[in-house]
Amino acid sequence: MKKILSKNRNYKSTQAGFSLIELIIVLLVVCILSVLTLMAFKGEKKFLADSEAYLILDVFNEARQRALTQHETMRVEINKTTNTIRLIAENNPGVATDDQIVRTLILEHPNYVVTDQAPTNIANSPTEGSPVPALSFTASVHPLSASQQVATLRFLRNGKVVNAGSNEIGSNAALTGATIFVWMPNYSDSGAPLATGSVIRAITVLGSTASTKYWRCEVEEGECITWKQ
Repeated sequence: MKKILSKNRNYKSTQAGFSLIELIIVLLVVCILSVLTLMAFKGEKKFLADSEAYLILDVFNEARQRALTQHETMRVEINKTTNTIRLIAENNPGVATDDQIVRTLILEHPNYVVTDQAPTNIANSPTEGSPVPALSFTASVHPLSASQQVATLRFLRNGKVVNAGSNEIGSNAALTGATIFVWMPNYSDSGAPLATGSVIRAITVLGSTASTKYWRCEVEEGECITWKQ
């Protein structure tokens, strides 16, 4: 009887030992998977600025193409208030109530990707043959985004780009180009986004031709030095 009890105790002890080892193995596996997931997430975040820049570039190119082929003004609104970019067909040029939304796309949260201003650590802007001022945001005069902070580019059927104009139908619109900075901020020790960029991209739009370009800035020692296509 004593031998049987002794064997049972040894068996239980062995069972408990194996359970502890299995638990340690499971914990190790979970830790490894967590580290790999975090690394993958950080790696993916590096491309957020590129993804957003290409998204905006695609909308501009679609606006240009539709304006030329459909022979009507296509308006692109980058909306700081709603954090969206929207493509709008203006249809009848003398009427604002028939504007039709073609598509609306949500942009990344500005804590992760900034599009409404240039970072402070750039030495210069991309150089083009005609003026491409930094995109500016103003209170919209168009009914679909009235009073919201919007940057507006209107692609015309003649292949040119103009601004929002002075009223809801775009009267007195002036020829304009634009530079749209798209960048990921650096962060403070507390995790707050800073005014300097770690990954900096830009899109230029020429007012005279509506042509677009995508630019990458080489960041060296925290400064954006050279722009490359």
